[in-house]
Amino acid sequence: MNEDGQFVDPVCDYLRWQVVYGRLKISSAKTYAEHILHFWNHLASRGLPFDEVNDAALLEWLNAQTKAADSTRGARCDAVFDLYVWLESEGYVNQMVRIPGLNDHDPFRPQLSSRSAKGGPFRRSNSKFGIVSALRPRQPATPILPTPETDDIGQLHAAIDTAANSEVAERNHLLLDWYIQVGLRRMEWQALTLGQIPSWDSIDAAAGRMHAVEVLLTATKGSRPRHAGALPELLERTREYIEGPRKQIVDRFRTKYGTAYKEPEEVFLSNKTGAPLKPKAISNLLTRLFELAQVKGHGHRLRATYLTRLFEAELMLEQARVASYPGEKLQIDLELVLRRVAERAGHRHIDSLRPYLTLARKRLARQGGTEQLLTIQQLLEAKSAELAHTEALLSQRRAEYDSKTPATAQETLKKSSDPTTAITKHEGRQR
Repeated sequence: MNEDGQFVDPVCDYLRWQVVYGRLKISSAKTYAEHILHFWNHLASRGLPFDEVNDAALLEWLNAQTKAADSTRGARCDAVFDLYVWLESEGYVNQMVRIPGLNDHDPFRPQLSSRSAKGGPFRRSNSKFGIVSALRPRQPATPILPTPETDDIGQLHAAIDTAANSEVAERNHLLLDWYIQVGLRRMEWQALTLGQIPSWDSIDAAAGRMHAVEVLLTATKGSRPRHAGALPELLERTREYIEGPRKQIVDRFRTKYGTAYKEPEEVFLSNKTGAPLKPKAISNLLTRLFELAQVKGHGHRLRATYLTRLFEAELMLEQARVASYPGEKLQIDLELVLRRVAERAGHRHIDSLRPYLTLARKRLARQGGTEQLLTIQQLLEAKSAELAHTEALLSQRRAEYDSKTPATAQETLKKSSDPTTAITKHEGRQR
């Protein structure tokens, strides 16, 4: 809307096109609209029509956002610039932006300059014409955060056990394990429903065959359903949570609110509200656990752990195939490994997975590969994490004991060596 509260037709047409033809999610369209509104308010304060915008006006708006992070300013700049690219391509404005393949041969000087979006930190897969604003704020290279190792995961599990609220301990353990063993994203874990968890019979049958159970995920990034392999042991614990702690939460809120409380379909519930955990609450929970466990990184890095392990398992499978068929298979097909992991992990662009492949190859080179099946490797990693959890707990208990025992012994020694104390005790015995 403009300053008079009226809809701006070109902007509304753009957002409508993005949702209908560009398949943009409503939540993303709302974010775009907020960024564009921020810019529109700036134009209104300057009395500048939208079709007279130039680099100077765009730069003034960006520089006025002193409190915003570079990433936020970059996202706002992209939203506004992409709007003008679309307006130019659809004929709403004329010769404001030079667009490759559309008007790049026309003799004019564009009001909004641009540069290629390919390569470097400015690469954007959703840039339709491969360009971004030349004024887009430069963002420093983001340092690669460490990937949590087995010992780190043990510390995170130990932090859950030592947290104040023991009522949600099992739920939080499951949060970590679904992230690490299955590679779920935050939204996928949050959206797991009761119907997606197999029955006890199905779990027992999979356990007898030592097979992972394929769980169909429907609420995924990009809304592309995919299957994820979960170990029977993890599904057993999830079932036990559903029939134990989760049922207690549901019963408590039913008693409190009666028929007004409707049991959610989602598996994991808030102990405070009885409702499904919200994304922000999940992020805050993981942040607190990382801080308490003194592990570097954040919750999404647990998925990096899963991806690295998945690559290791796939590479070992390829090594086994090369060893088994030396005449037919001469070397590992890394592109095939990338595609397999991308499909299993729900990644659309395999290039984003190459750093994890490199890390997995380095780790295997140090350790030496072995011929293990994917499910067995997944099971071994889960058992290693369980062992690290136990070792972390033992370490904490030992530290607590060591910190208390010397103090008690020193106090006893001090009292026994104090002359006053000795005289008092001697007098007491004489009495």
